[in-house]
Amino acid sequence: MGDSYIKSLHVKGFRCFKELDVDFNEKFNFIVGKNGCGKTSLLRAIVLSYSSIRMDDSRYEESFEAWIDILKDDKVNRIGIVPYEKIMMKNLYRNLPKTGFKNPPNGGADKVYHSNEIGRLDFCPMVLGAFRRIEYKKIEGMKVELNHIDSRNEYIYQAIDNLNGGILPNVKQWLINRYFQIEKDWAIIEKQNWEWLISNLDKLGPNNMDFEFISIERDLEPKFKIDNQICYLEELSSGFQSILSIVLSIFEWIERTNTENGMLVRTAKGTVIIDELDVHLHPEWQLTLKKSLQTIFPNIQFIVTTHSPHMIATADYGEIIVLDETEDNIIKLEPNNKIYSGWSTDQILEELMGVESLSDKSYEKLINEGVKNIESKDIEALKLTMDKLEKVAHPSDTIVSVFKIKLAELQLEG
Repeated sequence: MGDSYIKSLHVKGFRCFKELDVDFNEKFNFIVGKNGCGKTSLLRAIVLSYSSIRMDDSRYEESFEAWIDILKDDKVNRIGIVPYEKIMMKNLYRNLPKTGFKNPPNGGADKVYHSNEIGRLDFCPMVLGAFRRIEYKKIEGMKVELNHIDSRNEYIYQAIDNLNGGILPNVKQWLINRYFQIEKDWAIIEKQNWEWLISNLDKLGPNNMDFEFISIERDLEPKFKIDNQICYLEELSSGFQSILSIVLSIFEWIERTNTENGMLVRTAKGTVIIDELDVHLHPEWQLTLKKSLQTIFPNIQFIVTTHSPHMIATADYGEIIVLDETEDNIIKLEPNNKIYSGWSTDQILEELMGVESLSDKSYEKLINEGVKNIESKDIEALKLTMDKLEKVAHPSDTIVSVFKIKLAELQLEG
């Protein structure tokens, strides 16, 4: 699929968006914002631009249009759909016409394509929804894999269902296929990818956790070891299942949709779209997953949504895109130039994710109460507040020490 990646998105009259323009960088893009701001709808608009097969799950206005710009070999390729003027799109929901769409306007792009021409563009993103639990499946044996053309068509056709969580790649089948193929003379790249996977498995778990693949035997059940304990694929924790679903799905996608050297995972390029990257993950995993993905897939573009302040704290410069509301609902976004590694969880939740209820927490209330006690010089009330605060604050919290100093000052004044 070459060195293509999604450069930007434009959509109008779609779901909650009157008009939305987003610029992306070529590596990691975290889409963040308060609940209900349209993060998943933004991903849905990207998919709609190149896979308009399923359009019956959204609301469309008369102004509807959608396209993405893809940068490939230093040229901008635009793909999307715009309705003919004769089609009335006002407030349509689940009754959208199947025909009557034309190419998007040129607008400076080098080439323009209708969404149904995605095959001509040599572009096929990977899409994963929020549901990533590995349910038990009995595998009867190896399975013949589709050629790369048919595989691309399948990924494009199923993109919406993938985003909605209805379809999850069969990573267990992929593991079994590769395990018994890698010693074949023809499986040169497959063997390199398998070795790359095995050598990087220990990077998927939290720090100091031993995680490795063991074997697949006659029962065709993949076995792993976690901290010296053997377990089967479906017995892994929801966190490991979620991470393996992501990683193995990307391995499979790279191999199935490319040919020859394009199949090599450690150098492969393309775009992966993931809704709620943090789902099922312990905070320690949320702090390490981005680094793990970039280590295993160093040249892949990721466009992901997240609700996790821990993941946001791991973002580098130009990797956070904050989806904010505007008065006229005409939104233009680009990656900001901030990093949040020094921000507290509460600060990220309040400033980037619009959480307004933090001030109701006991801790915050007690701090505000203590400040008022100091201002009113009420020593006895301050003592009571400090007693309550010490029960809820972290032992190393400096605010308790500050209040003790202020109490001592008040007592000296008295």
